[in-house]
Amino acid sequence: MFGRKTWFFVAGIVVLVGCIGFILLGRDAGTASSERLLVFAGAASQPATSEVARLFAERTGIAVDCHFGGSGTVLNQMKMERIGDLYIPGSDDYMERAEAEKLVDPATRRTVCWLLPVICVPKGNPARLQSLADLGRAGLRVTIGDPKSVCLGSIAVAALEKAGLYESVSPRIVTFASDCQQVASHIRLGEVDAAIGFDVFQRQSPGDMDTLPIAGAPTVSVPVAVSVFSKQPERALKFAEFIAGPEGREVFARHGYTVEKP
Repeated sequence: MFGRKTWFFVAGIVVLVGCIGFILLGRDAGTASSERLLVFAGAASQPATSEVARLFAERTGIAVDCHFGGSGTVLNQMKMERIGDLYIPGSDDYMERAEAEKLVDPATRRTVCWLLPVICVPKGNPARLQSLADLGRAGLRVTIGDPKSVCLGSIAVAALEKAGLYESVSPRIVTFASDCQQVASHIRLGEVDAAIGFDVFQRQSPGDMDTLPIAGAPTVSVPVAVSVFSKQPERALKFAEFIAGPEGREVFARHGYTVEKP
């Protein structure tokens, strides 16, 4: 039988080992947390990017957290907070802005997919619209992305100005969406009569909307690049190559995105 002093000694050892184990466990958890990749992404790619992030984690054991919003909004957040491992805007013009401000490494830039700007209307086109010119019709409710922070917003304004229609259409704009998915949501919910959106929205919600072409609208790319703020650029590049590679593009194709250059 152990004496009383012996029991106290053994109990002390057990407590000490437990404390050491707790400290090490906390250290490991902290390390694991710091190794999670943080992606700032435009909402245009949200459905597919979210799935690719989960697939990448399954394949590599590297967890990926995605923060979605307007391409300009998330870029500004990445810049102001000086955080993030990757940037995935909804169009190439925002990536060019990020490169010009030296917020991403241009050598890591990859193209994930392509998007075509179109006019989105509720299923059946109840307002019987035919072209951009019809968006200026009295009583029509139109939505576009916020041109200050959403790729679709600047694309919409450029298309309307090129056609000489912005002055006639702007009074019909009842809301400026905060990101691309909100543009699609306004159409799906029947809250507006038309929106300038991307072709992929209709393929993702074929029962809710139809699309009309915009004459001369240029196809835009969805790029990815490693942020200059990344503390783990090699892992970040691994994700960039994965999302722009065969497995990543297969996911994007399933979600209706164009993965072969038009």
